[in-house]
Amino acid sequence: MSGARPGPVCVSDSNIAGLENLQFEAQQGPCRDAYRSGRSVHAPSLDGPVAMRWPPFVSLARARGIRAVSAYPLINRTVSVGVLTLYRAQEGELSGTQQDDSVAVARVLTDTLTSLAIGEPSSPRLDEPFVYRAEIYQASGMVAVHLGVPPDDALVRIRDYGTAHGISVLDVATEVVALRLRFAAAGPDVQQ
Repeated sequence: MSGARPGPVCVSDSNIAGLENLQFEAQQGPCRDAYRSGRSVHAPSLDGPVAMRWPPFVSLARARGIRAVSAYPLINRTVSVGVLTLYRAQEGELSGTQQDDSVAVARVLTDTLTSLAIGEPSSPRLDEPFVYRAEIYQASGMVAVHLGVPPDDALVRIRDYGTAHGISVLDVATEVVALRLRFAAAGPDVQQ
């Protein structure tokens, strides 16, 4: 969910799209709570109090095989730009490493969305059509985390690769998200 563009910006599949849309329409669920409070929301089980707090969400989540959820607000200073929601098929808490990784991805997504929204010189503006593509958001975040670079630099790497190989930014992003293309410090590396 994004503050600049209400509703889900990107989802992993149609099952998750239904859950995200339900939260947006019903104005309840872990994503909505994280967005409103500005704090992470963790439901390692969809039983007990959680089931009573978000009845429509829990019912649909269980029907789709979801047993746990974590939602991380994407906040830059005091402005909330969205929420990263992670769904799991198994009940249980995230490990320390998973929690750290989730916080890092949320930070990268926040920086990416913020830089796109304010139109920094090296990044496109949000009103440009291609930046709404989920694959581009996902790929720039993945490359930024992997290389330890700012999101703008990751997007430049993706664009440069596309230009050098005569393919679109969207096509490069799709390959990165599908894990068939991975950027290394020395350059991109094709995974088989």
